[in-house]
Parts: sequence; structure tokens; C-alpha cells
Amino acid sequence: MPEIALFPLHVVLFPHMPLELHVFEPRYRSMLRDCEDNGSSFGVIAIRRGSEVGGPADPHRVGTLARIEGVERRASGSITVQVAGSARFEVVRLDRRRPYLTAEVAYLRDRLDDEGEARAVARAALHSFAAYARILRQLASRPEGPIDLPDDPELLSYLIPATLAIELPAKQRLLEMDGTVERLREALRLLRRERALLDHQLAPPVLTAIRPSRQSAN
Repeated sequence: MPEIALFPLHVVLFPHMPLELHVFEPRYRSMLRDCEDNGSSFGVIAIRRGSEVGGPADPHRVGTLARIEGVERRASGSITVQVAGSARFEVVRLDRRRPYLTAEVAYLRDRLDDEGEARAVARAALHSFAAYARILRQLASRPEGPIDLPDDPELLSYLIPATLAIELPAKQRLLEMDGTVERLREALRLLRRERALLDHQLAPPVLTAIRPSRQSAN
């Protein structure tokens, strides 16, 4: 069973999605150096309890392998790392003997869904996500323009939750789902919820007429 280094963060990394990491703690600089020396990747895993900096963190059970795509070292000693999400994994056994976490992991694969159903749900999600993006641009007073979205259902099932401004537990729940259709349906539900909230922000204020009270003449 493979063993990988873990980078616990208050972030969910999805497969195929980019992420920029700022590494400054000695333990994670050491982790990155070991990964570079060994030609290996590390896993980004969301924190369930604990802190990113300082003390130990209790991670979730499912994370994503981070493929290193660029490293920039600064004079201060900090490091900026560009990564892209690769395979999902499940932690089988944690090891806390090193300065940084490592774990034995099992890599996860999506179950095979019906292709026709996956494409139908993907079309609905594409339509809803495009409307969501238009509302965001309107709220930010940005000009409208074409929105380039993938039509591959699996890729879309990761792109939408990675882009949505939703709470970390909801993103983690989406990451742990083992089917594209299931993930797309939940992403679509969250999209509709977020669109309703944004529509409420765009709605004009309702003015309530207040009739002055009559005062008796003395």
C-alpha cells in the first residue's frame, strides 16, 4: 500500500484543479524537499479539527494527491508551490513519527455511471453554473462575456464544487462521493441554493408604505 506525505489545510483540493500553496513552516519545507528528492507527490487533505500552523491537525479521511507543477523559493525562506489535483485517496493508516504527517493510502476511483444519465445531469449543471457565474459578474459590476466550461461530466463534477463559494464541509462531502452523477446532482442542488441567495441580493428593496397615525385635536 503506498505511503505519501500529507499537507493538512483548511482547503479541499479537487482532482484536475489548480492550487497555489505558500509553504513557510520548517516541517512543510522539509516535506517538500523530501518530495523533490524522491520525485514524489504529496497529498492535500482538509483539516477536520486543529490548525494549519503550529500544533497537530486531525485530517479528514479523503484527500487528493497534489502533482507539483512549479516551485518558487524566496529569500525569506518561504516557498510558493503550484500544484494540480490528481487522484483521490483514502487514508488507511496515519503516521505521526516524522515532523510532518504521512499516511498509507488507498487510491479511489469513481464508479462507472450510465453515460447518458451523466451527460444529461452535466447539461443541467452547465446551464445552472453559467447562470450563477452571470449573477456573480453582475454583483461585481463586471462585463458579461463567454464562459468556457468543459462538457466532460467528471471534470465538470470537480470544477463546479471547486469554484462554488460554499462551506468546507460541503466541499469535503462532494470530494468523498464516488460517482460522477451523484457528485453532479449534489453540485446542482448547491448551485440552485447559491443562485437563490444571489437572486435575493439582486432583488430591488421592497418599500413599505407607513401611514402616519392620526392625532386627536385638542
